[in-house]
Amino acid sequence: MKAKWFVGLLALTVVVISGCKSPKPPALGEPLANLTREQRAQFDEGKQVFQRVFKPEDGLGPLFNGNSCAECHEKPVVGGVGDEVEIHATRFTPPDSCDPLFEEGGPVVQQDATPLLRALGVLKEPVPLHATAQGRRSSPPLFGFGLVDAIPEATILAHEDAMHSHGDGIRGHANRTIDGRVGRFGRKAAVATLFEFNAGAFPQEMGITTPFSPTEETISGTPIPPETDPVPDPEIGTNDIEKVTAFTRFLAPPPRQVFTSSSDRYLAERGRKLFAELQCAACHIPKMRTGLSTVKALSRKKVALYSDLLVHDMGTNLADICLNKAHPPEFRTEMLMGLRFRDKFLHDGSAKTVQEAIERHGGEAQRSRDRFKALSDRDKKALLKFLNSI
Repeated sequence: MKAKWFVGLLALTVVVISGCKSPKPPALGEPLANLTREQRAQFDEGKQVFQRVFKPEDGLGPLFNGNSCAECHEKPVVGGVGDEVEIHATRFTPPDSCDPLFEEGGPVVQQDATPLLRALGVLKEPVPLHATAQGRRSSPPLFGFGLVDAIPEATILAHEDAMHSHGDGIRGHANRTIDGRVGRFGRKAAVATLFEFNAGAFPQEMGITTPFSPTEETISGTPIPPETDPVPDPEIGTNDIEKVTAFTRFLAPPPRQVFTSSSDRYLAERGRKLFAELQCAACHIPKMRTGLSTVKALSRKKVALYSDLLVHDMGTNLADICLNKAHPPEFRTEMLMGLRFRDKFLHDGSAKTVQEAIERHGGEAQRSRDRFKALSDRDKKALLKFLNSI
C-alpha cells in the first residue's frame, strides 16, 4: 500500500513539474520583467520623451542629424535601429594622439540644418578641416542596454587581462574616457555610462543644448549665428535626460529565437559549437553578469550580449577614425544580441548580410574569418542559423 502511495505521489510530482514552464521573456521593445510599478511608469514616461519630435521652436538644431531619438532607433520597434548613417571625424597623429576636434565642431558632423540656418546658406555642417579621417556610423539597437550599463568595470577588465595571457594574437583592450573610466557604449566604446550616452545624443544628434552641454555646436569652430537659434539655453533639463535613460535602462534585451523544427534546432546547435571552435566566442563572449543593483531587474543578471566590450584591431580595410584610446582600426566587439532584427551590419551599415560582415573581418579576427571561409556550405549555414537565434 505504501509503495503504491509513493508511486502515485511520484507520478503526480512529475506531472506538476512537467507542467511548469519558465516565464516567457518580454517581447521585443517591452520593458524588463520584475520592474516595480514606479519603474514601469518611468519606462513609459521615458518612452514618450524618446519618441518626442522636436521642432526648431523647441530647440532643434540649428545643426542636427535627427529630430527625435526614435527617428534613429525605430526598427522593427522603438529602441531598434534606423536608416540613418551619420558622419564622424577626428584627427589621429601616430603613435597615440587622438584629437576629437571639438573646436571645429567634431567629432559628430551634423548633416541637416533648420530653415533659419539654411536661409544663411548653411545646409549642413562641413567636415572639420583638420580631420585625418571620416567614419560612417549606423544607429545601434538599444535593447538590453540597461543590463550592459550594469556590468561592473572589473568584469570587463578581467577579460582584457585574460586575453593578453593567451598569446593567440587576440589582444583587445578597454577604451577609456578622458577621465580614465572604462568605456562600453558606442562603436569605439568611448562612452562609459548609459546616462552619458543619452546626454550626449541630445546636443550631438539633435542640436539640443542641455545643462551638461549648454552651448550650441559650432560651424567649423565659428559660433552659430544667434538669430538662427532663438530658444534660450539649455533647451532641455536634466529631468528629460533622466527620463530617456529610464526608458533605455529598463528596455528588455531581445528574446532568443525558438526553433520549432528539430532540423533547425540541430543546425543551430551545430552552429553554436562552430562559433566556439572558430574562436568567435573569444571576443564575442556569450554572457556576462551584472553587479549588485538597487533595481531588482538589473541586479546580478546574466546578459547574453555576445561581446567583451573591448576594442580590437579589425584591420586596415575597416579602419576609419580614432576616438579616445581607440586607434583608427580598433572597434568595440559588436554586441550580437538581437542580430536577427537588423538588416545592415558592421559599424557603418555597409555589409548587407551577416556572412558579408564576417568575411570582411580582418586584423585580430582574420584567423577566425579564414576558418569560416574554409567551412563547408552546410557548416556555414549552421553558424548563420545559430547567429539568427541570438
